[in-house]
Amino acid sequence: MWKRRAGTLSAIFLGFALCLVLYVPVLLITLLLSLLKPLRRLPMVWTFITCYLFYECAGVLRLTWVWLRYRHDPDWIRKNRLVQIWWARSLLRMGAFVFRLDFAASGTEALPGNSALMFVRHASLGDTVIPLVFFSYPRNNEGIRYVIKKELLISPSLDIGGHRLSTVFVDRSGLDTEHALATVGNMTATAPEDESLLIFPEGTRNTRSKRQQLRNKSPHLAEQLERWPDLLPPRMGGVGAMLENNPGKDVVFAAHTGFEGYANLTELLSGTWQKSTVRIHLWRVPYADIPADYKSFLFEQWDNMQAVINDLRQQESNT
Repeated sequence: MWKRRAGTLSAIFLGFALCLVLYVPVLLITLLLSLLKPLRRLPMVWTFITCYLFYECAGVLRLTWVWLRYRHDPDWIRKNRLVQIWWARSLLRMGAFVFRLDFAASGTEALPGNSALMFVRHASLGDTVIPLVFFSYPRNNEGIRYVIKKELLISPSLDIGGHRLSTVFVDRSGLDTEHALATVGNMTATAPEDESLLIFPEGTRNTRSKRQQLRNKSPHLAEQLERWPDLLPPRMGGVGAMLENNPGKDVVFAAHTGFEGYANLTELLSGTWQKSTVRIHLWRVPYADIPADYKSFLFEQWDNMQAVINDLRQQESNT
C-alpha cells in the first residue's frame, strides 16, 4: 500500500507542478491545434487535466490535515466524509465550468427517508460523483460506502479517503470473486443506519465497444442487450451480496443522461457533449417492497431505468 501511495502521490504532485509551469505555453499550442476539427476541444481538455490534478493535490492535503487534527477525535469519520463530498462537488463544478455543462435533477421525493442501497447507471467516470452531490449532500452530508473498481486506487484522494470510509475496491480480474462478494456483503451488513451504500450494477462503463465485446463473448446476453440499448446487463454478484445482506435499507436508483460523451479520450475531444445538460433522476423502492427474487426485481428496475433514460432524452430534445 505504501509503495503504491508513494508512486501515485509523487505522480500527482509532480504532474500538477509541471502543468502549472507549462500551462500557458501548452495552452497556446492546444489553441493552435484546436484549429483542426478533431482537436477543437483540446484547450478545454488541457485545462480540465490541470484543474483535476489541482483538486487531487488539494484533496490529499485536506485529508492530511484531517489526519493531523482529528485522527483521535470522535468526529473523525464525519470530517473525512466532508472532504469526500467537497472533492466530489469541486470536481463537478469545475467540469461544469470548463465544459459549459448544466445539471438538472429530478426525483427529489427519493431524498427523504432512511439511508439506502444505491444502484446507479455507469456511463462515464463523471457519474461517480453523482450520488455524493445529488443524494449525500442534500441529505446533510450523509456518508456513502462505495463499491468501485481497484483501478481507481491510482487516485490518491480516492485511495486515502476511500479506505478511511470503508470503500471496497474490487479486483475485477475474477481471481478472488468469492472474497470480493464476502467483503461487499459484510460491508452492507455492518453499515450503520446513517450511511448509504453504492454499487454500479453494470460493473463497467457502457460503451459501444464493450457492448460488442459482451455480445461476442456472451451470446446468451444478446436479448438483454437489445432490451436495454443504453445499459449493460446488471451483474448479479455484487448487487445480490448487497440485497442478501441488506440490514433494512431502501433501494434508490439513479438514471442520468449527458455523461455519455466522457467514456474515452476520443469522445472527450470530440466535444459533442459540450454545452449539454446532464439530467439526473432518482427513485426509491422501500425495503418492504423488495421481493425475495432479486434478479426479477433488478431486471424490472432496469426496464424502468431504460424508460427513464428515454424520458430524460425526450426532455432534452424538447428544450
